[in-house]
This record gives sequence, structure tokens and C-alpha cells, in this order.
Amino acid sequence: MNSSLEGCFQSLPLGGSILDVGCLGFRQVEHARSLGLGLAHAGVDRLPPPPSLPEGFVYRRADLGQEPLPFDDDTFDLVVASHVIEHVPNPTDVVAECIRVCRPGGLIYIEAPSERSLWLPGMPFWHHDLRSLSFFDDPTHMGRPWTPQALYRMAHYFGCEILEARHLSSWRLRLGLPVYLLAALIRRRSDIFEWAIWGAIGWAACAVVRKPVTLSGKPEATYFIP
Repeated sequence: MNSSLEGCFQSLPLGGSILDVGCLGFRQVEHARSLGLGLAHAGVDRLPPPPSLPEGFVYRRADLGQEPLPFDDDTFDLVVASHVIEHVPNPTDVVAECIRVCRPGGLIYIEAPSERSLWLPGMPFWHHDLRSLSFFDDPTHMGRPWTPQALYRMAHYFGCEILEARHLSSWRLRLGLPVYLLAALIRRRSDIFEWAIWGAIGWAACAVVRKPVTLSGKPEATYFIP
């Protein structure tokens, strides 16, 4: 887990509620457990639920390209939409829905491929592992990559407070990239290969956004040119 998302988790009250938008894999449940946090988890995805769910997990199904989030207004302390908005034709509408179901004063975490995901060619090998070096390696990606500025401005248009907007990069991974890549090639580990490159170049961007305490429900976007 990156430091921005971990900070969101650490800020939650005991028993706080989290919505994972695009939840299959249940990574946010794993993150909470790794931090020793007792949180109430819910999630939404377009596919039917798997045979078994984490204990207490509330799962609902929706196609976010066509449907709103199937939860009430002002419900969750934290809404996480990690690598979701690049898969829908209406990303700003999905973000507006994330803000709607977040409680006033709560947090929204958004993560998506950045403009740096266009820097590299496609994955040259290990195709069966379904890893990505290029934005275009995933055929379900739609629209455009997201810069930190684009995430910042989108949240600003919705009247939210932007706590952070940045590339997800690491100096440690930049310095150690040759070693990580060599180890990945020797061990034939496409996951390490992808992880090291993503972290070294800032392949993804994220934003942490706070819903105003005075805002209830779904905001209207106000676009303007300074």
C-alpha cells in the first residue's frame, strides 16, 4: 500500500466504513488487516460476487458505465476508487458518485494510470500473466491517462478539498531499478517487473480528496477557466 492510501486508512475512526469501488480481489480488506484496523467494508463491482466473501463484507453489483453506485448518500468514511475511472466512459460521473456516497468530511481516494504510462512500449513478454507496461496493454482502458493536475482540477470542480495529488513514484525503486529488473528476469516474475517499473517512473497518479462538511449528497461540477 502506498503512503497516501495508508494515510487515509489511518485517519479513519475505530469501526469506520470504507467503500471499495471495483472491489474484486478485496485488496482494501487486506490493507486494513495488515494495519490491524477493524473497519466495516463494502464494495461494488460489475461481476457477480465470488462464492465466498470476507466476513461482514457488503457486496453489491453495478455497471458504473451505466448505473450509479448502489448505496445511499453520505454513507462512508472513505471511498476508494483505485484503477477504476480509466475503465469507464464517464469518469467524472463516477467520481461524482464517489463523492455522493462519502459522508460530509469523509475522504475519497482516486488512483489511475498517469501520463507516464504512455512512456513505455507494451509488455514484450510474459503475455499470459496479463501485466502492463503501457496504458494500451489493457484493452479495457478507455479515454485518457490522468495527470495529478487533472485529478486535482476534477475534485476542485466538484468543490472538494484536495489534500494530495501526485505521481506514485519511489526514489528507492529508481535507484534500485536495474537490480529489481535483473531479479525479475532471472526469476521470471512479471509482477516484480511491473511493480518496479511502475514505482520507478510514476506509472500511476493518485489524489486524496475531502468532501466538505457542508456538502450533502451529490455535488454539481462547476467548470471554469482561470
